[in-house]
Amino acid sequence: MLSNVLGVGDYERLRKQAVEISLFGLNCPIISLEDLITAKEAVGREKDLLAVKELRAIAAKRALGDTHRGD
Repeated sequence: MLSNVLGVGDYERLRKQAVEISLFGLNCPIISLEDLITAKEAVGREKDLLAVKELRAIAAKRALGDTHRGD
């Protein structure tokens, strides 16, 4: 059982911050983008740090989209 994720805390904290997506008709909680970035940075493997660059680009694109929704 997952009890703690390096860099972001325990399962209960992650669950509270989770994002729900619909998958095959079921609502599934997934780790938030911000927590995923933090966890990958904490692990520090080269492949995780490369993924962090891509995840940060996704986060930036989402933030840009959020500011233009009223246009």
